[in-house]
Amino acid sequence: MTTTADLAPPPAPGAVATLRAYRADWMHFTRWCAAHAHAPIPATPEVVAAYLCSLGEFAPATIRRRLAAIGKMHRFNTMPWDVTDARIRAALARMVDPSRRAAPPPAVVTPDMLRTMVERCGDGVRGLRDRCLLLFGFAGALRRSELVGLQVEDVGLTRTALVLAIGEGEENQPVSLPLPADPFLCPAAAFSAWQQVAHRQTGPLFRAISKGERVGGRALTPYAVTRILQRRALMAEVPPDVVARLSAHALRAGYIVESLRQGMETTALCQHTRYRDPRALRPYERLLADD
Repeated sequence: MTTTADLAPPPAPGAVATLRAYRADWMHFTRWCAAHAHAPIPATPEVVAAYLCSLGEFAPATIRRRLAAIGKMHRFNTMPWDVTDARIRAALARMVDPSRRAAPPPAVVTPDMLRTMVERCGDGVRGLRDRCLLLFGFAGALRRSELVGLQVEDVGLTRTALVLAIGEGEENQPVSLPLPADPFLCPAAAFSAWQQVAHRQTGPLFRAISKGERVGGRALTPYAVTRILQRRALMAEVPPDVVARLSAHALRAGYIVESLRQGMETTALCQHTRYRDPRALRPYERLLADD
């Protein structure tokens, strides 16, 4: 027998996603309250204001949604709630006004993040390309223009390293990528696997791939590299707020920050990263200090 409930339409995908987001926002608030010994419900205006001020790394839209989730939970439980309270309004204005809040630092790819992303690439055409791209970008500390500008003929292999010819003519500078003991993180192995499906001896190394998994002839754009990096990071379960701050530069920045952490000598690091002035490393030193 068909009932009215059987005929009820399923909730819209957008509504389901919104409810899921509100639930995650509420859980984030309750964890913060637990860490600071506050009651999440009913929450005083002082507690809500302090929580909002702790969200400096999040986008304004996320902050507004989290405040809305707190309000919805209070109203659902018939608890007192006044979003117009001056303390809450002041904290919200401070956090969503770009002129009053510091921009969060850009995210970098860490070695652990890199390994997990590479592990999730798989053996399909896109996976082989993306694995090679990630390993080249990180190990070579490549600028986004260098990464998408690489040609197949720019890649050479010796017994101890994979060598990239960066630049053109007299400006050409070889960049050596050592071959690690772990074959899964080996740029040479990733290059060989990608070449077996790309079937190109010349031209752009990293190419677009069609929906039919056919390797095209044109090179990727820097923006495409950012999309690939963010997609692989999401697949590796990197927190969404970190993913949003990843760009094509995150691979190069991640290598530099990790090298500084490991105490790599400045001259050697500048040579590997093609920096002529050691002062160019200062922004990465600040990223390391904030880590």
